[in-house]
Amino acid sequence: MELQLELIPFHYYNTLGFDVELIDYIDHVDDSILLEKIKPLYKYGGRPPVDPRVYFRMHYLYFTCPEVTSFRELCRQLVEPKNQAWRNFIGTPNIKDVPAHSSLSHFRKYVTPELFYEILFNLIGQALKLDDFLQPTLAGIDSRSVYALVNGYKKKRCNCENKETCDCEKTYSDPDAKVGFQRNKANQNKFFIGYRKHSIVCPTPTGPIVLLSIILPPDTADIDVLLPLVEKLKQIGDLKIDYLVADLGYFSAEDQAASLLEHDVAVVTDFKKNTVVPESCSPTGKPECEEGYALLWDGFDKETNTSWFNGDETKCISCPLQGTCDKQFGFSFKENPFFYGPVPQGSELQDEMLRFRKQVELAFAHESNQLDSVLRHKKVPVKTTEKVQSFFIMRDIFRLIKRIIKHVRATVWPSNHVEKIKGLQRQQVEQISLPLVV
Repeated sequence: MELQLELIPFHYYNTLGFDVELIDYIDHVDDSILLEKIKPLYKYGGRPPVDPRVYFRMHYLYFTCPEVTSFRELCRQLVEPKNQAWRNFIGTPNIKDVPAHSSLSHFRKYVTPELFYEILFNLIGQALKLDDFLQPTLAGIDSRSVYALVNGYKKKRCNCENKETCDCEKTYSDPDAKVGFQRNKANQNKFFIGYRKHSIVCPTPTGPIVLLSIILPPDTADIDVLLPLVEKLKQIGDLKIDYLVADLGYFSAEDQAASLLEHDVAVVTDFKKNTVVPESCSPTGKPECEEGYALLWDGFDKETNTSWFNGDETKCISCPLQGTCDKQFGFSFKENPFFYGPVPQGSELQDEMLRFRKQVELAFAHESNQLDSVLRHKKVPVKTTEKVQSFFIMRDIFRLIKRIIKHVRATVWPSNHVEKIKGLQRQQVEQISLPLVV
């Protein structure tokens, strides 16, 4: 008997089936950093440890597959015979080797947020090597509310015999969750219970994407998070952000000056109505000459931190001070960071940057909609600040991976990449369904 079948490559069938997402993940994402960072956490001796990439890729399936609604559901589907491609992807082809759902919580517990940050920074470095993907010269910063998974009101959760007379503090079922204030929007309450996520968003050809985030209590002022986020940016070695656009919640002369002078990142904001405008500026914040004519911006000198302006020649011709005026004016950034910074108030450059800041809110809305299939009523399924921080760092990692795959498909792979794999799948199904000829 001689049987000849037209087999497709091993990589596309025996390893990952025909799941295009998983195939492209293996081809274009290097997650070997997990072995380097997490291997020291294992103790010597005992049974062989599970590869940390198994847990990491299980979380990837949890965050990216709409049919997976919980960690229990993920493990239940992984042990079904039909999901062999998923098991091959995470690295456990044998059903008996699929980890229990409780091991995922242990993974997030022992892999601290700092380690997750290092993994994220490594993947950002990979994304920066892609042509025309991340555009980090300009970035935005904003915050959004995160709803905690709490039940009812505060209660005393101590072990005291008489809880009515003890001095223990009342807490929610999530002890770190607090009441926060959010903007009045349609179908939303004025207050919420949970945390606040502060993020830096970077533009890409397909829309803005969150680079990194910090989870803090909801009563933390936005301005207190500006410098910590900028310092986090400096930990990404190959990333250089020149301008950081923010709303008035991050309006602070001291912090904007420290961001530029110490970290070389210019924070661009509008100014508040009650801000004291210098005498040399118009009510809109534009510098003027002694005769009240608007000056033209000529650039910013980083060595002296001076913003330079020139006189308008069309106005200088009829100016009575033409003979004594130098027609060039320099203003120190340290004197007033709001009006004498690298991006002048009211300029077209600033208007373009502030328009980009509105896209940051759209990125948050998109992220919130995607989390509907993951979070129950948009409530984060873990508790305490550290676990919530790890959860959202992983969320940022997987969103970045998805965008890397999408960008590679659009720029590297041929346009019929997905259709070709689906065609191979149909061809294989047809061959399997044909009767064998002896």
